[in-house]
Amino acid sequence: MRIDRSLALLFAGILASLIATLLIYSQGLQGDFLFDDWANLPALGAQGPVDHWPAFLRYITSGTADPTGRPLALLSFLLDAHHWPASPAPFKRTNLLIHLINGSLLSGLLWRLGGVLQLPRRDRAMSAWFGGTVWMLHPLFASTVLYIVQREAMLPATFTLLGIHAWLSGRHRYAQADGGRAWVVGGISMFTVLAFLSKANGVLLPLLVLIIEACLPPLAGNARSYRRWLLSTCVPWIVAVVLGLLWFAGRGIDNASPSYRGWSVGQRLLTEPTIIWTYVGQLALVVRIAGSVFHDQYPAANSLFDPLWTLPAIAALGIVIFLGWRYRKRYPALAMAVLFYLAAHLVESTSIPLELYFEHRNYLPALLLFWPLGLALSRLRYRLGAIAIGVLLSVGVGTITLGVTKLWGNPVAQASMWAEDAPGSARAQTYAAQMEGEAGHPRRGLQRLALHRSEFAAEPQVALAILDLRCQLGDVDAADIAFAGTSLQIAPRDPGKLVLNWFSPAIAVARSGTCHGLDAATLERMLDRAATNPHVVALPGRMQDIEHLRGELALARGDTTAARAHFDTALRLLPAANVALEQAASLGRANAPDLAIGHLDVYAQLTPPAMRSPSTGMAWVHDQVLSHQDYWNNELVHLRSALSNASKESSQ
Repeated sequence: MRIDRSLALLFAGILASLIATLLIYSQGLQGDFLFDDWANLPALGAQGPVDHWPAFLRYITSGTADPTGRPLALLSFLLDAHHWPASPAPFKRTNLLIHLINGSLLSGLLWRLGGVLQLPRRDRAMSAWFGGTVWMLHPLFASTVLYIVQREAMLPATFTLLGIHAWLSGRHRYAQADGGRAWVVGGISMFTVLAFLSKANGVLLPLLVLIIEACLPPLAGNARSYRRWLLSTCVPWIVAVVLGLLWFAGRGIDNASPSYRGWSVGQRLLTEPTIIWTYVGQLALVVRIAGSVFHDQYPAANSLFDPLWTLPAIAALGIVIFLGWRYRKRYPALAMAVLFYLAAHLVESTSIPLELYFEHRNYLPALLLFWPLGLALSRLRYRLGAIAIGVLLSVGVGTITLGVTKLWGNPVAQASMWAEDAPGSARAQTYAAQMEGEAGHPRRGLQRLALHRSEFAAEPQVALAILDLRCQLGDVDAADIAFAGTSLQIAPRDPGKLVLNWFSPAIAVARSGTCHGLDAATLERMLDRAATNPHVVALPGRMQDIEHLRGELALARGDTTAARAHFDTALRLLPAANVALEQAASLGRANAPDLAIGHLDVYAQLTPPAMRSPSTGMAWVHDQVLSHQDYWNNELVHLRSALSNASKESSQ
């Protein structure tokens, strides 16, 4: 049997690229969990280990991101752990494996697209290898692969690639008059659903398919039937996306986004074109890639002329889109790559009020971007010279990525670099100081935060990190406590769970007496300051957190009666079974089972929030699962029984 030399060289090249990518990324697999990892992955153990069917159903429906809850991403995390806490290493290894699979699928896709464009086989092989290799090795994606929770950005790319492969198989069958409808309709529909269940931007697969189709030569086979089924499959998805984006735009165009954002959707729409060009500069390696996950310092545009480059950035995007569409048949690969890139940003870089900037948003859009350069190299007159240039470029890109992945393997150095790259980011400065403290250098962390003390006077995360570092040295002073209290009081946005997450361990520290100056009375005064912040007062959930913490402080003083009163107040603010269970358990551990039972009686008399409506998506499904399992009632009965037994034992 004759071996296709071009295809064999492509396989060999891809294998070498996979090995190189594996070796480069292995340098970053030693890192820890980070930022949003802590917000998402603990769901693995939130209601016990995921080791039986009911627990699996509760976990897989527990996602809160996107209307879908991203259940396939949650499912993938079960490959790495069934409980929490867990080791980060398996999660990172799985991320890397997915990245290698995506790189292989991409090279195969570029080979097939080259075939549809009737390129010479050598050109197809060279460009497919180069396009897939540079994408796999590009440093911009290191933060996606090694930031565990961004598997949610990787899986949509996997299913998008599979969906395009399935569609191309159907298209080929149509061209051969051998059916193909099942591949076109079924492939696009199935993989769109799978991509969407991984992350919302997966819903763009049908649009991306139509963009590629628009750049390819017309189908020679049963074209009318093919177009009918292709459009009837893709257009409804595209209409749904457009309507959704318009709904978000109309809902928030003139209003501030949620209070923790600080800008309007209109400002976001003005800002994103500039950010897109920043991404393009990073992909071209002419703009520095920080690889950071902290971008809270990125400024929003205020108008078309503030900053001055806002209007030119928008105009330039419009020109690129026009030229790409105008010349899509003359320069199909280039037009396809450009239009694909911009279309794939529609969900995350338009009207949905996400944070302004994140590098991982380029992971899927950039899939085709390096293919045109590979084609240009393949057409050089001297083939060995073209191969040498391609290898040298790939080695150069990989070398840059190696430096980035090594940094991911050294969290302290990484945090320090991120802080230097983003001096205006309160998150980056706080994280760097915390990492220095954990590494045994609290004074270094304090010196870092001291440089930004006045700049971040209204950022509680900075003030509370200062207290942590002071406590690591043994004591806090009145000035630090006053600074923290003021920052909690004047914070310009919802602090989220920061107050609850910081005060809970701080109460344990106060009880232990290991930090001079940080006692229960001090924490009580700080909570009082936080409770006057209008952004906190406006949210029952935040006021519930404060009352709950006051109850925990009362327990730390040994005053179980006062603790019960605070817990009751907290529960009335926002009745919830999980809150009642946690607070009753705290009273039980404090040897006050009768008070704990009384607290459960208070919950029994309250009207819990109504179950969420089907319009909330996965949140509604999760409520249905819990209701079907009678989960909370069973937990309440179990705890009440344990408390009753404890009460009987204490009275004997």
